[in-house]
Amino acid sequence: MTRETTGRRGLVMGAALMMLAAAGCSSYSVSRVSVDTSGGVTSRWTDTDARLTAKTMIKKALEAPWLRRFQDKKGRRPVVELGQIINRSDQHINTRLFLNHFQDDLINSGRVIFVTASEAHRRQAAAEREYQMKHARSSTVHGPGQQTGADVLITGSINSYTASRGSKTVRYYETHLKAIDLTTNEILWGSQYQVKKIAHHSSMGF
Repeated sequence: MTRETTGRRGLVMGAALMMLAAAGCSSYSVSRVSVDTSGGVTSRWTDTDARLTAKTMIKKALEAPWLRRFQDKKGRRPVVELGQIINRSDQHINTRLFLNHFQDDLINSGRVIFVTASEAHRRQAAAEREYQMKHARSSTVHGPGQQTGADVLITGSINSYTASRGSKTVRYYETHLKAIDLTTNEILWGSQYQVKKIAHHSSMGF
């Protein structure tokens, strides 16, 4: 092995070691900012974001005039059904997390009557009614055709926008909801809420 070859190998090994050292010193930090500033461990949509968004949107929905107007007109609480939340973001989002938080807060508010829109829940309930009709005492049977229909359908979407510059990445998540009158198709209420996250990536995190 010549001295020149040995020298080249030494340069290659030295460069590789420097790259490994730089990679080992890299750091990654994330913070949720703007609307409700708090710390975070990822710039992606999380259960904390789902919970925060659900609580904010419930507050907006219950404070908006559509609810009072419905009660004044009908003399009762509206029957509400929670429909599909479409994920239009640039990443996979489990919208069920948001739906669960929103549904629980809506039910516990006591301001509306809530009925399920879940196909799985409806199939289970239908199966139970069928069982009762065959096996339960007639005075306790809950048969078909007696279910409560919804007055209002709440549906919406989650959108996102990502912008990067140098070591900084900004992600916006916008949740938009609307309440639709199932008799007239009127949109009774609509609102949106944004979560903004900033991620900083440093290649030399000493």
